[in-house]
Amino acid sequence: MSSFISRRQLLGGLAVGSALPGSLWAQTAWPTRPVKVVVPYPAGGSPDLFARVVARELSNIYAQPFNVDNKPGAAALIGARAVSQNPTEIHALAYITSGHVTVQAMDPSFNLLTEFKLISRMSNSPYVCVVNAKSPYKTMADLVAAAKANPGKLTYGSAGMGSPAHMAVEYLEEKLPAFKALHIPYKGAVESVNAILGGQIDFSIMVLGTAVPHLKGGQLRALAVTTNKSVQPIPEVPTVGDTVAPGYLFGAWGGFAMPTGTPDDVVARVHKALMTVSTSAALIEETKRTGSFISMSESPKEFAEQIARDVATETVIVKKLGLK
Repeated sequence: MSSFISRRQLLGGLAVGSALPGSLWAQTAWPTRPVKVVVPYPAGGSPDLFARVVARELSNIYAQPFNVDNKPGAAALIGARAVSQNPTEIHALAYITSGHVTVQAMDPSFNLLTEFKLISRMSNSPYVCVVNAKSPYKTMADLVAAAKANPGKLTYGSAGMGSPAHMAVEYLEEKLPAFKALHIPYKGAVESVNAILGGQIDFSIMVLGTAVPHLKGGQLRALAVTTNKSVQPIPEVPTVGDTVAPGYLFGAWGGFAMPTGTPDDVVARVHKALMTVSTSAALIEETKRTGSFISMSESPKEFAEQIARDVATETVIVKKLGLK
């Protein structure tokens, strides 16, 4: 009898323990081995550098390696699908961006809300319109005047069809109907930068963090930023809205997601870990260096709701522009 009572008490204790949120009984053991952090952009660009700082900080928190794996291409779809198409591989994180929202708007067969367990937005980044330092265009007004005088002749680069750098120019063309330029898509932002450094394209509206080293090195010239006010580390550069297109604003966010098979308690714990990472000195210093800023989602649910709104807005714009 005593052994039966002990067994019953033990089973009762297990049941109670399993019902307690956040208890040891309810938690999935994670991570039990190294975690892959898939970045859908080439190494060396601003998204890659940001993700590497996050990966190092997560390694410190969990005492497991978080290894960055760069998988660029197809407007960042290749890297995203490398994670989403392996739904049970829960030792994987995908770095996702607002560029993926545009991809979904252009191709509904890709769906951020159903292909991932979304965790959190982490950063927002301004963009900057740049030309080669040897370019004849000294101001944003110079560039716009040249494009209007030669419709479709000036070229610009991006990381691919529907990438943020592509959409930034499309939004500008929507604000300035007489402004027409020829889009040259590349495999990633790094290749686009190399093209403008080599004089193969006329201009680019790229994420500030990617441009800053080349601006400081004197290889590129900044014409205007896409925010509503000046930004660090180039406070002397005016805004697009103040110079040529009143009301023009453009920016991009970056965040993280996991495969759909990831248990909800793991998603919640990773969100909490990312909140801790967001206050780390290393990440704060990285955002200061690139001119971006920390912008955390309050919860995975809030992140999903934001993406749903973004997709709805972007779908309208993509259809209006006829992008596919």
